[in-house]
Amino acid sequence: MSAVADLSLERLSIADAPALFLFEKHNKAWFEAHVGPRPDIYWDLFRLTELVQEQVEAGELMFLLKDRGRIVGRVNLTGVEARVAQLGYRIGQEQAGRGTASRGVALLIDEARRLGLWAIEARVKLDNPASMRVLEKNGFHVTGSDVIAEFECKTFRRDLDLD
Repeated sequence: MSAVADLSLERLSIADAPALFLFEKHNKAWFEAHVGPRPDIYWDLFRLTELVQEQVEAGELMFLLKDRGRIVGRVNLTGVEARVAQLGYRIGQEQAGRGTASRGVALLIDEARRLGLWAIEARVKLDNPASMRVLEKNGFHVTGSDVIAEFECKTFRRDLDLD
């Protein structure tokens, strides 16, 4: 059986806050080796729960990737403008190299279409070729470069009306 056979994409809910806290805490060092650190609010369960509640109530497009009910990653669409969203994702260290990120992004692309979005953009640090491959496997193409928080990044885009 494939490592991602039971992968599901679920909208973030307040009930997920305790499991999300443990997921983020367990993967903190791994994530910080690849993307910027989380704000301090993530390391206090009460404050994280408040943040999740705010995100849920605001209708933000935050999703969890779950394998048989266990959180293995996050994928989010933020900054939606003119039906174009910014993609962000984090996959737990135990799932690295198993196709979880590629499958999770594919599931999010399907969800983005259902939500009526036209395109998704992403930025990836130059020292993260694995993430670039995930995007390329999912039909994203390089559109340029950018600097975010002093990190040089490649920018990618996936138009959703091409299939």
